[in-house]
Amino acid sequence: MIATEVPKKNKSSFEKLVKVIRQRNYKKATEYTYLRYNLDFLLFADKPAEKVVTKDIEKYIEYLRKKKVSSSTIQINISSLKMFFEEVLDMNVFEDFRRPAREYKTPKVLNQKEISLLLETASESPRSHLLCALAYYAGLRVGEIIRLKWGQFDLSKKTIKVDSPIPTQNRTVLMDGELQKILKKFEKEVGTEKSSYLFPGKYQGTHLTSRNVERLVGDLAKYAGIKAQVTLFTLRHSRAIHQLAEGKSLEDIREFLGHKSLATTESYLPIRKNLRPQVRQKHIQDALKEIKKKYKY
Repeated sequence: MIATEVPKKNKSSFEKLVKVIRQRNYKKATEYTYLRYNLDFLLFADKPAEKVVTKDIEKYIEYLRKKKVSSSTIQINISSLKMFFEEVLDMNVFEDFRRPAREYKTPKVLNQKEISLLLETASESPRSHLLCALAYYAGLRVGEIIRLKWGQFDLSKKTIKVDSPIPTQNRTVLMDGELQKILKKFEKEVGTEKSSYLFPGKYQGTHLTSRNVERLVGDLAKYAGIKAQVTLFTLRHSRAIHQLAEGKSLEDIREFLGHKSLATTESYLPIRKNLRPQVRQKHIQDALKEIKKKYKY
């Protein structure tokens, strides 16, 4: 659980939080995050949770900003604290709290040459090759890739039934010809069993962890001579941008990536946020023109 000792004045309220989290069956990583961030705040506030006021939350967020904590981490901190105080302790400390706007950074896009270099480097290992190919050619998320089982592939229809950790993102993806070749090569090496994971973990019945996969992809990028930090999301995002350059519509990309909302797909484009609708549409069209000019081949 958490190595740091919970202050005596907060033991009762913290035990309530632990109980609620356990009842909700969160993943271990999510459970740790909620507990860690709430405990960090309680240590900072140095008072019983029941006596916390909005000003304490604001001071803590300012403290995180001064420490140069990322915008996304601050947002997770706020969500964790909100759950604790509103849902566990039934307190209204967030009623007058102004949540800071989330800052978005346009993800790195690899060009076609960099993608080719990475896939060529990965091809020395059928497993590494398939991991990268599933992110690039099929646009799968890391969580979707590590949970893949052989039974989700229909080689006759050339499709993958994607079971996402988020049910609304479940979808069926057509397999690219290149991905089919890489999959068949991997299949010959490891054999298949419908109920087994493509990428089994260390222990029976488990799969590779996202951390191990991301470390592997990062190392492959370095070996390939790519200076930018590369993750599986970089490959997924790059494929989306390359498809836009080829003339695919934003709606096609939305379906390919499994986004529930078109606004999520639009957020991949290098455009400013919170613009008036007409101005936003012009920014989107300008961004698409730039993408076609830069990445079309």
